[in-house]
Amino acid sequence: MGKLGLLTQTVAILLQVWLAVLLVRRKIQSLFPMFLAYVAFSLVAAVVRLCVYSDYRVFYFVYWGTEAVAVVLIILALLEVFRWIFALFWMSWWYRGFLYGAILLVLALAITNAVLNPPRGMHPVGALIYSAGIAVNFMQLTIFAVFWLLSKRLLIGFRRYAFGIMIGFGLSSFGTLFARLLRSVFGTNFTVVSTYIPPVAYICALGFWLHVFWRKEPPEAEGALPITPKELAEQMRQYTEMLKTLLKR
Repeated sequence: MGKLGLLTQTVAILLQVWLAVLLVRRKIQSLFPMFLAYVAFSLVAAVVRLCVYSDYRVFYFVYWGTEAVAVVLIILALLEVFRWIFALFWMSWWYRGFLYGAILLVLALAITNAVLNPPRGMHPVGALIYSAGIAVNFMQLTIFAVFWLLSKRLLIGFRRYAFGIMIGFGLSSFGTLFARLLRSVFGTNFTVVSTYIPPVAYICALGFWLHVFWRKEPPEAEGALPITPKELAEQMRQYTEMLKTLLKR
């Protein structure tokens, strides 16, 4: 890890500490506990990585081990926001099946591509891990895309915290995916670029989350069902129409 890597890691840690304190002050654990768990774990993981960065072998295992746990927390945090916004959506197994089906389809395509076109210039084990990371990034972006499309389609009112969490994860996932695809396709030709895009994208996401949680959620959205009974009925009508349209295709 060079000087620039240490700088980005240090900046990320400082922003994570600030964000964690802000989330506790906003009592976000009552609305999105998995997001707070992700931020807290990421902070601890970043500190541990910084402590072992001088030993490449130890750093390698620590990095991918903490990355695996972080991925699980990210998925849980994304689904938590999804469930909170689309309350009625989550009550129906048909619509949960639509979301999970989209995720599985993208994962299948990503895994197939990884098998047919493994990353260039990498050890088979490293290539497998790297390809798994690419597939997971595709999954995260799929959740974000489905969330965004449904929000637009169903005219869901903006909720500062929920939408902010989703957008931040979308920004970070896109940066990481772009860097990994760059490394996978072009090998080491763009090593510097592919190395620093993910941490910079994550720092941008942290900055965005700080902006989002700096202000309080409007009172009507705090600790309450994110949509009114009237909105629930409208969502059900639109869900039904959407499902009919999909079945006709």
